[in-house]
Amino acid sequence: MKSLNISEKETRYSIINPLIKNAEWNLADHTQVGFEIPVQNYDNTRVTGFTDYCLYRANGEVIAVIEAKKTSREPRVGQQQVLDYVTEIEKKQSFRPFAFMSNGETTFFWDSVDSSERQVAGFFSRKNLERLLYLKKNKKPLGSIPIKESIVNRSYQAEAIRRIAEAIDLKKKRKALLVMATGTGKTRTTMALIDVMLRANAAQKILFLADRDSLVNQALTDGFKTHLPNESRTRVRTYNITKDERVYVTTQECK
Repeated sequence: MKSLNISEKETRYSIINPLIKNAEWNLADHTQVGFEIPVQNYDNTRVTGFTDYCLYRANGEVIAVIEAKKTSREPRVGQQQVLDYVTEIEKKQSFRPFAFMSNGETTFFWDSVDSSERQVAGFFSRKNLERLLYLKKNKKPLGSIPIKESIVNRSYQAEAIRRIAEAIDLKKKRKALLVMATGTGKTRTTMALIDVMLRANAAQKILFLADRDSLVNQALTDGFKTHLPNESRTRVRTYNITKDERVYVTTQECK
């Protein structure tokens, strides 16, 4: 999208407000969305700052702050200001809110406690933010979860899982690449890693992607059905997806 030469106020009204609405927030309900909410002493002075938007939980706590910039500005230019806001808000409730930084064209999501900012497609719904908050409050270090020997029993498989756990726990990585030769137990290793993530509350839902139907079928039968039989699962074939399963398995392209 080509940047529009419009003011921050116009950006909020014409672009960001509709994006918030698309995420199932009711802009007219001030128990859900607050505009220009004051934050006192946010930068250790007597100055009062104003968040552009606050998104609220049902109990009134702020679950996320949105910092808006006009389309011609980099959305992260106010990142320190956002950090000051969420740090101050944290003093008045049980957790530090999440943050979004957006210029209407590019949006970043930031959990300032656990990870660096990352670009996202849009704002999150209250339900999805509550899910992230639950994981944040209840997750355990992956390295503290025993690896099930009933799934993997080779030392290099367990070592691969421990290395990934270390990258996530200590280095705050969100991605990992596992390269294993044919016949070395990639499916088993993946199942054991998924089992660790679920038991650690590091994930509530799993999306398993493969590039061929044969690998999808293998994952369903030799993988999830055999090693994680108690986890609800489904084979995704269209964009009409049921949302009450735990595991979703599909190819990279579905119709």
